[in-house]
Amino acid sequence: MLTDKELAGLVQAARLYYEDGLTQAQVAAKIGVSRPQVSKMLAHAREAGIVHIEIRPPVAGDAELLKLLQQRFGIKGGIVLPQAQREALLWETSEYLAGELRYEKNIGLGWGYTLGEIAGKMASAGGLKGSGKIFPLIGRTAIPNRGYRVNELALLLAGGTREAFRLEAEAFPGSREARDAMEDTPDYRQALSLWQDTTAALVEIRAYPGVPDEATALRFEDALERQQAVGSLLSYYFNVRGEFISGAGDFAVRVPLKTLGQLPKVVAIGLTAGSKAVLGALRTGLVTHLVVTEDIARKILQK
Repeated sequence: MLTDKELAGLVQAARLYYEDGLTQAQVAAKIGVSRPQVSKMLAHAREAGIVHIEIRPPVAGDAELLKLLQQRFGIKGGIVLPQAQREALLWETSEYLAGELRYEKNIGLGWGYTLGEIAGKMASAGGLKGSGKIFPLIGRTAIPNRGYRVNELALLLAGGTREAFRLEAEAFPGSREARDAMEDTPDYRQALSLWQDTTAALVEIRAYPGVPDEATALRFEDALERQQAVGSLLSYYFNVRGEFISGAGDFAVRVPLKTLGQLPKVVAIGLTAGSKAVLGALRTGLVTHLVVTEDIARKILQK
């Protein structure tokens, strides 16, 4: 039976070797034992169930469908996932994102139910590895679902290795004056600076109409229906032609479209939005990397 001290030593060695990527010699130097002793400790850690090694094929997706999407819409990459249960799709997406975003320094984050679930999966694996900042691209709301608590999502993805920035501004201020006042605060100016220094954005494509409503009646009156909105990104609504729809009361606090359009990488999750919303999002020209299922990809390519 291992003592608490011995267990703690095994955990420390396993973390240094498997999570931090140190060699056995480096682990040995760090904890003050010989390299052969580290090898024994790692073996004990596996035997004790501290370390579980699972051999899994890489998440490759349908390369041919992705290639066709790249040719048709000019996107740079992404993944087309085979049809599966929702839980499997969420895990596969989280694994793809872990690789796609690992070396991005400043990552801007959107919101959505699916994005919230994926962030939870990634948090269970320690968050998004790497160094740099993770921050909201849109203000906060009172919507109770975790997927819309974007400050919390940023903290989840930051894990213990990245810095999470909070944006305390309301996403949907009630007037132009309220929005202008918010844009004059140090908090907003810091957010604007981060948005301009973003290397990658992670957003969810949402279908319209959808739940939650995101105060669309107040912001757009009947413009979304008249102009046949099909979806949104960061609460920017668009039709199937990729044309953005403006509203007289739309004073949302979020990254400006011009800034978003200049980002080198915009990864859009379109697992549940439907083919019309994903097609419209692709036609906006904002998306550089797309995550969809085979079914949605085929429907888009048929249009």
